[in-house]
Amino acid sequence: MVLPLAPQLSPVTEDPATIAGYLPELNTAALIMSIVHMTGDTGILNELPSPRTLDVVAAGAETGEALLEGGYTASQVEFVRERALAAIADWQARGGQLPPLTAATMDALYRFMCGPDVDAEYLEFINEEVALDGVDRRGLQLQDPSLQARAANFPVVIIGAGMGGVLAGIRLGEAGIPYTIIEKNPGVGGTWYENRYPGCRVDVPGHSYSYSFAPNHGWSSHFPLADEIRAYFDTCAERFGVKPHIRFETEVVAAEFRDASDDWAVRVKGADGAEEVLEARAVISAVGQLNRPKMPAIAGLEQFQGPLVHSGAWPRGLDLAGKRVAVIGSGASAFQIIPELAQSASRLTAFQRSPVWMFPNPEYHSPVGEGQRWALEKLPYYSKWYRFWLFYTSVEGVYDKTLADPEWHSTRSVSAANDGMREVLSAWIESQVRAPELLAKVLPTYPPFGKRILQDNGTYLAALQRDNVEVVTTGIVAADARGLVTADGVHHEVDAIVCATGFHADRFLFPMQITGRGGISLNDQWSETNGRAYLGITVPNFPNLFCIYGPNTNLVVAGSIAHNAESQVHYILECIRLLLERDQQTLECRQAVHDAYNTRVDAVNAATAWGSPLVENWYKNEAGRVTANLPFRIIEYWKMTHRVEPGDFLIR
Repeated sequence: MVLPLAPQLSPVTEDPATIAGYLPELNTAALIMSIVHMTGDTGILNELPSPRTLDVVAAGAETGEALLEGGYTASQVEFVRERALAAIADWQARGGQLPPLTAATMDALYRFMCGPDVDAEYLEFINEEVALDGVDRRGLQLQDPSLQARAANFPVVIIGAGMGGVLAGIRLGEAGIPYTIIEKNPGVGGTWYENRYPGCRVDVPGHSYSYSFAPNHGWSSHFPLADEIRAYFDTCAERFGVKPHIRFETEVVAAEFRDASDDWAVRVKGADGAEEVLEARAVISAVGQLNRPKMPAIAGLEQFQGPLVHSGAWPRGLDLAGKRVAVIGSGASAFQIIPELAQSASRLTAFQRSPVWMFPNPEYHSPVGEGQRWALEKLPYYSKWYRFWLFYTSVEGVYDKTLADPEWHSTRSVSAANDGMREVLSAWIESQVRAPELLAKVLPTYPPFGKRILQDNGTYLAALQRDNVEVVTTGIVAADARGLVTADGVHHEVDAIVCATGFHADRFLFPMQITGRGGISLNDQWSETNGRAYLGITVPNFPNLFCIYGPNTNLVVAGSIAHNAESQVHYILECIRLLLERDQQTLECRQAVHDAYNTRVDAVNAATAWGSPLVENWYKNEAGRVTANLPFRIIEYWKMTHRVEPGDFLIR
């Protein structure tokens, strides 16, 4: 089957006054694009500057006039809206017919959105991402009957039914390759199934956090809650026929490559404890990096008598209203949990090891307005360009501010650009916190991007200033039946302890036992916490084993994890295509290719804010090496995964 890249537009039935009322909600850059699609006239592109990303601080210093989204002035935005009203009316009068979309028009649109100097390679990247021509370039279409026959005899086991696993299933099904997905949970969603703590939501815009071929115009908020994201992936699994291939409440215990038969034996265990061995030509790990909760190492914690929960395994129905609650941690989960629990807890004590940087984002909890939904469903190509705008600004907006300058000497920043970001983010925090004592606790002293930067609309810091909330920065040294003891000897008596303490992020594929060629253990090859893979996808000595969201593929400022997953699955399918075309059995990354790539990854990561020796974070393993993050711009990684180079592999 050929996947549809977008649903059909719903007809515009609203009157001009209603439409005019909707337009203020719309993204200006995407609206300009839609005007060109409706009129076929690129003239408006010559009357306006290209959109640009703005610093997180209020813009307009260069003109004296406040700049809105995309760097446009209020008068420019009003001009666009007037042109849009006229274009919509004319388009309706023509019965909704669109002018032909020529190559010249597409080129003009791309160059307007990204700037006239965008290079040809970037244009190819944009053309694949936006897909104005309706061509899906990321799937695998096998037209040759002999290849189709080989594909039908190439069974694949996928581990995990989250974003990556469902995507892999969709693409394998499209190619006619049989597959089975093993999922330890009772439902689809992966991390979005498991993380159900109060306030859990994605911290990238929902309209870019979806498959490119299955946009969701129905998000209720700009940054959707976990249940809504889980429902989206569940719907995709149903819509694209993946669900019948999933074995729920089943875990992979071990997977062994069999040299004699050049295939994999995957040992799985069902909910009843019964084990079974599945045979596969390839194994795709889609378990992600954040799937095994990590409890804090606090002496005596097991003695605590009240509810003791981890944010990644929140019990259904847990009610902490009226209780004295301790929250351990100050990362992304705690950032979302604390404001929620603070509303109902009699007292909340936030145990913070280090404060967090946060981006000002007034829309972080905002619902998607009726006008935005209308445009996504009814304006030609608006949804495609809106998604691209969200994606593009996250890719190109702040990458340079993460890179360290070896000549820059400061403990609070890693470059002049990074220091500028520090000043802006510091001003944002200072504007919200009244008490000097609390400000000293919540204002970071490490470089921005040294740890994950969170999205903030003021909710978190407001919660910390409630009368029933206390922030404790003294380290916890012990626990007992009634609470926690800090290094200053204070006993904090609480009724419940919430551990927002992260995951075993440096133990990839943990706790499965993966055995490769010649009996090599993946756990041994990776020294437990030193995961490495070529492109984060393939591993020497482990033929036909592929990873989605594997080592060094986590994104900090490089773009959308959904886009990255599509790049990785595309690459995996191209590897499988190579085997089918050559009628060979196994594909295995060459050690020298793998090592050269990882040497480059380590060098670039070491020269970033998150790789700086000034900071500790979950991106690093115990030895201080960054094992989680991809340090490249998304265009670089896209180029790396766009085509398979046969010389990178031993093919047998």
